[in-house]
Amino acid sequence: MRSRRTFLQSAAGTLAAFGLKSAAYSAPPGKTSPLPYVPIDQIPNHRQWMRDVVIALSDYCKKRHADMTVLVRNGPELLIKEKREADWQAARDPGGSGLGHYSPVGSTDGPYLAAIDGMLVDGLFFGFDAYDQPTRPSDQSPLLAATSLLQNEGRRNLLIDYCQDAQHRKEAALRAKKADLLTYLDGDGDKRLNRIPAVPPATENPRHIGALSEAQNFLPVMTSTFFARRDSWLEALAATNYDLLLVDPFFRGSSMTVQEVRALQFKRIGSRRLVYAPLPVGFAAVDRFFWQKGWHSGTPDWLGPADPDHPTRFLVSYWLDSWKQVLGRYVTGLCDLGVDGVVLEGVDSYLYYEAMLPF
Repeated sequence: MRSRRTFLQSAAGTLAAFGLKSAAYSAPPGKTSPLPYVPIDQIPNHRQWMRDVVIALSDYCKKRHADMTVLVRNGPELLIKEKREADWQAARDPGGSGLGHYSPVGSTDGPYLAAIDGMLVDGLFFGFDAYDQPTRPSDQSPLLAATSLLQNEGRRNLLIDYCQDAQHRKEAALRAKKADLLTYLDGDGDKRLNRIPAVPPATENPRHIGALSEAQNFLPVMTSTFFARRDSWLEALAATNYDLLLVDPFFRGSSMTVQEVRALQFKRIGSRRLVYAPLPVGFAAVDRFFWQKGWHSGTPDWLGPADPDHPTRFLVSYWLDSWKQVLGRYVTGLCDLGVDGVVLEGVDSYLYYEAMLPF
């Protein structure tokens, strides 16, 4: 949920963490830049690498449970081809002899579309960069295009807007309804998504929910840090009537049990609901089950620099087999828990790598 401008502003600092200071990365004669110069044939397509990861994870989930839902969080450029990717193709293979026919800017990536059931979008109308601030059209446009395309393909999209101002919340709700987005308005002021609202959802629904298309509301609780005890966390979640719980199943590094997930799949009033779990694809956090003492940037080989916005979260080289093995254990564990769906987070981390390797 970061604009290109934000990525570019932080890229120079991130370079030091990666150690990109060798002569191979010096600027060409007559040019100066805080970012390195890298020959085009040394710049990979980070977007395609991320698509490959998403497709593989989706394929595994669908084989485990045919009706499991796979959503991605942001990353619209993976779905709809943007100019930078087209420029990369043209620069790498001007004649088209090696890479084959180029799809045009604005075209849809078919395999990626087939792999996902929808998108979770952050800050589409308010709070993309700053809480309670309207989202700029330049940041909004690619997200709107992606959600619209997915809807036209029969997919369902979720939206989290970040606003406390009463007028902003009213406007966000109206615009989301017009765009046919299943919406949660975060009013906590910090974007942590770790609390449960004191009031029930406006569209509280007593019916059974068997598919995402039937949901009328959802609650994202992406971390349990607000709760002091495991039992109070689980009790608070169970006491809600939301149609869909998007909840991180870990409390202080310890996972929910199959029985606990099953209990959360029923609303307080007793009807069935859906439980989705986030799966971090583009970053690793120190509170995850796989984290080991002594790890730091570069050790293991897939672990990159800390996220400037989240010091306990680190970028990863998501294309490496060693990280894919971690993801494999992670997604297997989520499927074993019996969740109804997964939300792949950090899929837009390709923006970090593209900002570090401009052309």
